[in-house]
Amino acid sequence: MRTSEWIQIGFAVVFSIAAWATGFTSRPLPLRRRWIVTGLAAFAVVAVALVHLCASYLSPEQFLILLDGLTVTLFLVPYWQTGQFFLKPNPQIQDRLMAFDRWLLPGIAAKSGTERNSVGFILEMAYLSCYPLVPLALAAVYLAGLRAKVDGFWLVLLVSTYLCYAITPLVPAFPPRSVTGDQPAAKEPLKKANKGRLFNGWILHHGSIHAISFPSAHVASAFAIAFTLLYYAPWIGLIFLVIAILISLGAVVGRYHYALDVLLGAVTALIVFLASYKYL
Repeated sequence: MRTSEWIQIGFAVVFSIAAWATGFTSRPLPLRRRWIVTGLAAFAVVAVALVHLCASYLSPEQFLILLDGLTVTLFLVPYWQTGQFFLKPNPQIQDRLMAFDRWLLPGIAAKSGTERNSVGFILEMAYLSCYPLVPLALAAVYLAGLRAKVDGFWLVLLVSTYLCYAITPLVPAFPPRSVTGDQPAAKEPLKKANKGRLFNGWILHHGSIHAISFPSAHVASAFAIAFTLLYYAPWIGLIFLVIAILISLGAVVGRYHYALDVLLGAVTALIVFLASYKYL
């Protein structure tokens, strides 16, 4: 198996073990949640096994493409697992994160999200780009003729992102837009929110764990992609670096993330990239 498959299976299994280990703590996860985490881990293991059974029926090139598709498919398994660890927010943690925002960005911290104008719409669209970013980045790797470098690409991206998911259960907090009482998809009148914010709100309402990842996994993923592609193909990497910066701005200004978890997401990606440099 490739390193990417080991990373994905490893993190999924570790999360499963951690879920059951909570039974020996003062805050055990409900049994149903433990089984969900375990089921997701089993899904990852079985999916990898089934794909490898197809190896003898495919050409080496076809098999590698299938493996990359599998990696994309399993990318969010740890995200859904870490969401099962979120029982309730820690008010002290939320207060400290908000205090940092008020100190660093008092004007933004006083608001509950982007304005209903063109700048607000652009920032919302920038944040929205984090959802298709991984398959788009993989497509860029293929189109740039960098398929031989895909292992290094996955190494930096997966480790950066999954480290954020691993830390997240230790920092249980609602996103700042929820702390300030702003949930545009559900409460805000149409005339008060730009279209991009309404769309993001709808996605988050139906497809998120309703808590922040800390550090921000979206930001870590974006910068991990940017740093790796800057190394392999600077002109492509520069494009993704701009996207990563815009995602970060959208996350903070849109109040989807606190400033600190966005900053730490970028730092996490940088540290993993530097630590993985000799393997690229």
